[in-house]
Amino acid sequence: MNTAKKSYKAIVFDVGDTLLEHYPSQSQIYTKRMESAGFAVDAQTSEKIAAAVEKASHDQIAKEQNGAPRMSDADFEAMLDLAALKCVAKGQDTTTHAKKLSQIPLPEQELKIIPGTLEVLDALKAKGYRLAVVSNHRVWLPDYLSQIGLAKYFETIVVSAIVGVEKPDVRIMQIALEKLSLEADECLYVGDHPFDVFCAKKAGMDCAWLAPEKNTLPESIPYREDIWIHKLNDLLSFI
Repeated sequence: MNTAKKSYKAIVFDVGDTLLEHYPSQSQIYTKRMESAGFAVDAQTSEKIAAAVEKASHDQIAKEQNGAPRMSDADFEAMLDLAALKCVAKGQDTTTHAKKLSQIPLPEQELKIIPGTLEVLDALKAKGYRLAVVSNHRVWLPDYLSQIGLAKYFETIVVSAIVGVEKPDVRIMQIALEKLSLEADECLYVGDHPFDVFCAKKAGMDCAWLAPEKNTLPESIPYREDIWIHKLNDLLSFI
């Protein structure tokens, strides 16, 4: 649900698919991989592939967060290939195709600033909000944010690979709150993943869920977003 305007002292952001996007996208990568396996993929099927790959990825992450052993990168990639194959190889044995795909390396992805992000950050700074980042990411993220001109917007940048805990572990949010010297109810978290909602709400923070479509959070998430936004710019209407 979307709430009335509330006074916050800080806005805390996720990074991937919130401020930055990967290119090529998962949809583009797995569509290309299915084409390389000999399947013709139209726009509708490409959308199905993207949804299947995202669901498989989220389901596995949820299992691991609930105690399942962490899947190796190779097995994780094979799982996503299989999810995509099920969208195109209906009624066919996928073993041969999966074996062929295992020999094709995934392309390197670049991170790019999502259009409109700088304008939103400028507007929030102009309104006097303190800004921060909490992200499940690698150790090089702060340096990369500096290189592309984003780091200057943020008072603190908390990265899972640096602090040793990751969402949905609530401790990563608590680290950010300690760095900001703020209470949880003084902050709004903005992210695109159901775990963002889970982690922020469990920490006592309000959460704006960034989802292109008005989806419902999975039943495994015992919380609901305070604000739903279709694109980042929508945030300015609520705070």
